[in-house]
Amino acid sequence: MFASVEPAKPLRNAQIGGSFFIYMGTVAFTKTYLNPAQHIALLKSRGLQITNENLATAYLTNDGYYRLSAYFYPLLEIPKENHIYKPTATFDKVVSMYTFDSRLRALLFRKIEKIEVAIRSCVSHIFSSSYRSSTLMD
Repeated sequence: MFASVEPAKPLRNAQIGGSFFIYMGTVAFTKTYLNPAQHIALLKSRGLQITNENLATAYLTNDGYYRLSAYFYPLLEIPKENHIYKPTATFDKVVSMYTFDSRLRALLFRKIEKIEVAIRSCVSHIFSSSYRSSTLMD
């Protein structure tokens, strides 16, 4: 039987008491929407050098500001909470880090997939050879 007719039970009563979830009420969303041109103006006002606004607009439109925001972070001066960029910070550096990360992730996932398939194949062979039915072998 693959499925049980009995409903699932919580593990060690963890879900019964609500110990994993504390409701604190609603949080007001305070950030306003900025289109790519407004984001470019904001980034420039904070000191980021943007030489090719068409490229910046394309990345902000297609990939989104929040996807790129992690790559802006290393270019900020300390304290980073002030959101002021280092004098050498450029949008081209952001694009370079983003592209490198994307290519590295794709390369790693291809290799991880090969390892996963090899491990599954080995486990399958081990279990198949260890637990084969003796009636099939006779």
